Amino acid sequence: MPVTGQTDFGKLKKQCSEGFEVLGKTIGIIGFGRIGQEVARMALGLGMSVIASDPFVKEATIDIKVNGALEKINVLIHTVDINTLLSKADIITIHIPKADKPVIGKDELSKLVKGVLLINTARGGVFDEEAILEGLASGQIGGAGIDVFVGEPTPRVEILTHPKISLSPHVGGSTVEAQENVGKELAGLIINHFKKS
Repeated sequence: MPVTGQTDFGKLKKQCSEGFEVLGKTIGIIGFGRIGQEVARMALGLGMSVIASDPFVKEATIDIKVNGALEKINVLIHTVDINTLLSKADIITIHIPKADKPVIGKDELSKLVKGVLLINTARGGVFDEEAILEGLASGQIGGAGIDVFVGEPTPRVEILTHPKISLSPHVGGSTVEAQENVGKELAGLIINHFKKS
């Protein structure tokens, strides 16, 4: 069947050719619990340097399976203070519960590596959305990936339409496998509760 309408594939291809590889980049993980450590495992597997910040976790050993899981490499990561992370990370991802105030706001913008990528799949409000827009406009922030928003289910139009923000509608746990795992985890919690009774 013939394609109808006009397309400018060359222009689209040129727009998409300005990315960068993650190999050799530094990822900063704010919140180094179970999810943050899993992100570290994936990042290490992609050849990234990992720094993490968490007031409750001083260090963690990340096991990386290699050669079809026949052997493991253990990587010990010591957490750093938040300001060190902000000043060294090319990409920052956040994995914390709800915060009393944004972790990255206007005061933190000047501490960030110029062109940093920010990712929030944790909670709306952990990034100050006004500061994110300001950082994107100045070039201090190179782009953002956001799955959670202030004011859900009606996020700000400026966030939804910004060309340097990649969005998903808070569906990170909506895969078939994730739903099965949640069911298994809940069943396990219920069983353990009644075993103790």
